[in-house]
Amino acid sequence: MGTERPTAPDRKRVLILGLDGATFDLITPWAEQGLLPTFARLMAEGSWGTLRSILPPYTLGAWSTMVTGRNPGKHGVLDFWKRDFHSYGFRLQNASSRVSSCIWRTLGDRGRKVIVLNVPMTYPPEAVNGVMVSGMDTPGMDAPYTYPRALKKELEERIPGYMIMPNDWRYMRRHRPDLAKAELLKEIEARFAATRYLMGTLPWEFTMVVSTATDGAAHFFWKYHDTAHPLHDAHAAKEYGDTLLQVYQAVDGEIGKLLDELPNETSVLLVSDHGNGAMGPVALHLNLWLHQEGLLAFRSGTAGGAVSSLLMGVFKRTKEVLYDLLPFQQLEKLRRLFPDVLRQRTTARVFFPDLDWLRTKAYSEEFRGHVWINLCGRDPQGIVEPGVEYEAMRDRIIQGLSLLEDPRSGRRLLNGVYRREDLYSGPFVSGFPDLLLESNDAELFRPYKKPDRSVSPVRLASKEELGEGQTSGGHLLDGILIAWGEAVQKGRQIKGAALTDVVPTALCLMGEPIPGDIDGRVLTELLEPSHLERNPARWLAREDDEGPVDEDDTGGYSDDEARRVKERLEGLGYLG
Repeated sequence: MGTERPTAPDRKRVLILGLDGATFDLITPWAEQGLLPTFARLMAEGSWGTLRSILPPYTLGAWSTMVTGRNPGKHGVLDFWKRDFHSYGFRLQNASSRVSSCIWRTLGDRGRKVIVLNVPMTYPPEAVNGVMVSGMDTPGMDAPYTYPRALKKELEERIPGYMIMPNDWRYMRRHRPDLAKAELLKEIEARFAATRYLMGTLPWEFTMVVSTATDGAAHFFWKYHDTAHPLHDAHAAKEYGDTLLQVYQAVDGEIGKLLDELPNETSVLLVSDHGNGAMGPVALHLNLWLHQEGLLAFRSGTAGGAVSSLLMGVFKRTKEVLYDLLPFQQLEKLRRLFPDVLRQRTTARVFFPDLDWLRTKAYSEEFRGHVWINLCGRDPQGIVEPGVEYEAMRDRIIQGLSLLEDPRSGRRLLNGVYRREDLYSGPFVSGFPDLLLESNDAELFRPYKKPDRSVSPVRLASKEELGEGQTSGGHLLDGILIAWGEAVQKGRQIKGAALTDVVPTALCLMGEPIPGDIDGRVLTELLEPSHLERNPARWLAREDDEGPVDEDDTGGYSDDEARRVKERLEGLGYLG
């Protein structure tokens, strides 16, 4: 913990309110209609604009980028998992995987008191100069999810029903949208009650809290809200069509109550890690495309491949049935009967079923829009040589993917196909996918599960295919930023803000110097000139990157905890 000093009344404070997956595509029209009065007030009295996420725009990497001010190549977290180059599998990540210092560590080391509540990628909770309650990577309510540890009991006593993550995903698996909706609203109530309690009883100069209900509502209820959605059901929409609005209105009301209780000299940054939008009908099957380009080979013609596919299908269907029928404690007992080694091998087969690695030059896990080169010296059965052959392979794939067209409009399907080093820099880039794809369509990248591999890899999915999962909305690159307070210009719309800009802007609002290795910039265009005159942005000498973590690090999870986190991510649609 940093050296403590009393909180002086004239010390500048910052409150960062995170709304996971919030989008102006919903906020702006509802605010204009008078349905979100607090959002409308904040936008009129402050500055606002879209906040560009990372690629891919997924929760753990995006929030880590925001709270460090550094790109994923420096802090080490691009997604929920990272490649295990001892195999073709992946390993879950959590706060133990992130290397760069977060804003609360920077401020705490300078003696500033902090409150950190439910920010993704904060488990296990670290010792801070204040308190921390960990976020969605927490394996369960029985885990030690607070710092100090005694805070857990106090929080659960003061906030009955406190939750880290709502069970919306579990209820949607059971086809109970009514209970999923109730869970989302409970999450908002519990989160903001905990926020008011901690801010009202503890000294603080920096607080950051994240509510995830806005993201869950988009994942599961977009089809009820959007009459143009391919899965829209007019009858079900009568019951659930306003769920997204109700979730945003609940957040709007809670923020309004919080603003009324804020001390003077407090600046507010309302942010999201990415946006959300409707899952469309177009599907891009990357492994099918690579196969048709002669770059990927399947083993499906062999008896072993057929048996493998059959077993994987049986395993997945059995697991889904058990999730629907059995209570949590019985599931825990069954898990212990399934050996971890076998489960890890099975997980790898889910991503890459029946690939013939010795005849495969490139491959994708498909859910994210990544392409990996099967590289000699890195991948277990790599066949592409580093250097000239590797670069030629990337060039060939970039050129081919860039020509793909949207079957609805004939326009270019992808916004870009990027080499990893064109997007990111730092010691962790070598562990990232070799190519990253950008699309304007939520959930464009999907695996192809049928035996006929002669179909087009870009196609319109059937209604039955789209309805196989419970999600109907997905992540998009543009999140939200609304800045409010005496130091912020009023009624100004800004452009070009990115996740890495949040930390330097917050530090400037607090009159604090900015670490020199931060990648973002101070958003001076939203700050009052008088504030900048008194508190000009001050950059410290560049600090050295702290370097990679141990490749054998377990990430802070036991085998049982990792299983539970994986199940939650699967339920939210992040693992397919």
